[in-house]
Amino acid sequence: MSSPVIELDHVSKRYPNGFVALERVCLSFYPGEIHALLGENGAGKSTLMNILYGVHEPTEGGVLMNGRQVVHRRPADAIANGIGMVHQHFKLVAPFTVAENLALVARGERKKIFRRNADIRSFMQGYGVELDPDAIVGMLPLALQQRVEILKALVNDTKVLLLDEPSTILTPSEIQGLYATVRRICEKGTAVAVVTHNVDEVLANADRYTILRRGKTNGTGLTEGCTPDELVEKIVGRVVASGTRLGRQRLAGEKQMRLNAVNLRPSSGSPGLHAVSLMLCEREVIGVAGVEGNGQTELFELLAGQRQPDSGAITRSGPDVTVALVPQDRHHEGLSLDLPVSHNLLYPKIMQGGYRRLGLLNHAAIAERAREMISESDIRTHSHGSLARSLSGGNQQKIVVARAMAESASIIVVYQPTRGLDMAAAEAVLTRLADAADSGTSVIIISSNIEELLRVSDRIVVMNGGRITGEVTGDDMSFEKIGTLMTSGRGVQSTAAGAEHV
Repeated sequence: MSSPVIELDHVSKRYPNGFVALERVCLSFYPGEIHALLGENGAGKSTLMNILYGVHEPTEGGVLMNGRQVVHRRPADAIANGIGMVHQHFKLVAPFTVAENLALVARGERKKIFRRNADIRSFMQGYGVELDPDAIVGMLPLALQQRVEILKALVNDTKVLLLDEPSTILTPSEIQGLYATVRRICEKGTAVAVVTHNVDEVLANADRYTILRRGKTNGTGLTEGCTPDELVEKIVGRVVASGTRLGRQRLAGEKQMRLNAVNLRPSSGSPGLHAVSLMLCEREVIGVAGVEGNGQTELFELLAGQRQPDSGAITRSGPDVTVALVPQDRHHEGLSLDLPVSHNLLYPKIMQGGYRRLGLLNHAAIAERAREMISESDIRTHSHGSLARSLSGGNQQKIVVARAMAESASIIVVYQPTRGLDMAAAEAVLTRLADAADSGTSVIIISSNIEELLRVSDRIVVMNGGRITGEVTGDDMSFEKIGTLMTSGRGVQSTAAGAEHV
């Protein structure tokens, strides 16, 4: 076996407030291998990556490259040592072209490669990526923007590539494309580390795995011969049932909201909506499946009241019907990152005066309720006063979900509820949504994760090209049936999707 290109040697990270993010972690990445990092939200994965990339310095221990200790006090030090990183939230210059984004990060002699489009194309094709160098990055789909971000990280003769949650924004077919690119990168001798929550993805694509639990290593080895249940138990410390139904078998109750033949005009990058009819009822979970970009965002915006239809109608059964939201973009739509966790959890009620006394914020009451919600939702944070941006992506998502659940709304509209969550946290979120439906709430879940929709939904509608191409219920709810509807022609939606309820 070859020697590791980079190692963490008994690395610990303690913060001034006493929080221990990593404790004596040892880890090795080998050239030509995909090494998956697994663990619950808050297990220390992001801290580990940030130490390798020079964002943080370890409190104890060190980083070795080819057996020699290196000190990364800033990302520039890591880049100079051949380490590249692709963050969850891209750092691209959206108005610039692909070529300009790549040229921006090229150092020294490497700048020469990015002066001619022919050379840039040759560089990209070496990794199996076909992109127009003159394409404006901001106009590309997210999956292709991610490829540009990966190429940026490879520009300067990279020996180690770090990918933080790369698959959370991708469809299943796009994930396959991502790992085809990653495998081409490995074939050139680069070591690739991937942070992910998806065990099946790891077993299908990674060569080696390491599991972090509460800041400590809780298992490492080759993926060959591993089973999903073995990895899941090491990640969460217990067996997590998968594939089982969540919540009761329900009969839909009173009608809450109706979309009747709703249309939105198509626009750049949007298919619009075409004659969409849908009924939301009490005590029911409606799943919305489909390849992303087929009208799900437009449907969410209509249900949220953020847009009005060009034609058709949206009606509520009464003035007391309220809607709570979990948007898909937690950073831009779901959180105020520079406010504390407590204020994010209680934001609507704070603004409405529910936690004020004599015109001033009642900080004691805010703190007490926030601590209750943090405990109920298992939000991993140093304290209720920590800034939201200091939490991991999964724990940020838990804040958004917890706030929506606390509103006691008639309808909860949820967009990608488990994106970025580990398995145990995802299970907890889906269980809470199922419980809400059991208690009488109308829940609509828009998700690209078909498996979770099958587990929690009473019926699933499928979107394609801005239309509802069909609906499945009962014994018809299967991957095969949903997959067929996701790729079917844009025909008239079934009566079960709307007309039968009207």
